[in-house]
Amino acid sequence: MQIQKYTPEYEDSWLRCRLLAYFYTSLYEDVETSKPTFNGRPSIELIAIEDGMVVGLLDMVLDTEELKTSFLGKGLGAFLKTIAVHPDYQSKGIGNKLYETALKELENTPIEFIELYTRGDKQANNFYKKLGFDLLSETYDVFGLEKGIRDTISVGIEKKRIKAFHEDGKPCDYVIVDAVYEVFDLKALEKIEYDRYYPARGYLKKI
Repeated sequence: MQIQKYTPEYEDSWLRCRLLAYFYTSLYEDVETSKPTFNGRPSIELIAIEDGMVVGLLDMVLDTEELKTSFLGKGLGAFLKTIAVHPDYQSKGIGNKLYETALKELENTPIEFIELYTRGDKQANNFYKKLGFDLLSETYDVFGLEKGIRDTISVGIEKKRIKAFHEDGKPCDYVIVDAVYEVFDLKALEKIEYDRYYPARGYLKKI
């Protein structure tokens, strides 16, 4: 297994690795269909390769004086956007090796800290804590819809097209099905008809 910089010929393998790694977490709905780019911003993009296949990946975007992505720390930070390991290759130290390689690349930069966000998955949270990250914030990603704004409609089919109507008989061209709320206080859940929610935890480590 070797760690190297990402290059475009690995895009399909990168996408497969990320998809499978996320599939077994609370981030399962976060699917990418092309490798994210950072519009020319300074970044660190690493992959772990074994037998020609991507088995781990790390994407980190760096703050500049002109454009800052980090939120939790003062000064210039590195935002750890993604770190993921193929489920068949986990618990082999690949995540640690990706992270350590990224740290070396940060040595000659003005970056003062690393910031990241994750949900409530125990394995991920324990991993970041072992790396020395401190939990600084917690909000909640809530999947649902605020009470009182969901329309009651009737639906029929006419000439192979769905026709929908409000209770007063007026045509309904669209309806809100679901949304994602960033909730700061769990008491607000009383105001939302929700399917599920997850903690969104912000971690920071000074370097």
